[in-house]
Amino acid sequence: MVQYLQSAGVPEGRVVLITPPPLCEAAWEKECLVQGCKLNRRNVVVGEYARACGHVAQACGTDVLDLWALMQQDGQDFSSYLSDGLHLSPKGNEFVFSHLWPLIEKKVSSLPLLLPYWRDVAEAKPELSLLGDGDH
Repeated sequence: MVQYLQSAGVPEGRVVLITPPPLCEAAWEKECLVQGCKLNRRNVVVGEYARACGHVAQACGTDVLDLWALMQQDGQDFSSYLSDGLHLSPKGNEFVFSHLWPLIEKKVSSLPLLLPYWRDVAEAKPELSLLGDGDH
């Protein structure tokens, strides 16, 4: 995927790889049983995928957000980040956002603003602020 992006002209500095989150085996096993099958994933295997993602990021010179490691840091209970043991819950999405946003912000902070800040747009005639010289 990274090579494809590079071939399309996307520099590695604009790419962030994200590892899978950890798997809560107990919760996922319950979900599997409801679906009529046995547990079909293991957190240790998810960790192997996460490490491989990190190696690819390092080899390609991209940033990586290691959800697998971050969510399990210091032995914390990560089950609330997952809705069914596998997929992110709303709290899990907030966790991703809180860790991804600083990486994105670092990458875009030096980009020029193409449009005025929303508070600088003239309420009465916004087209003057958006299409004019920006002084209105």
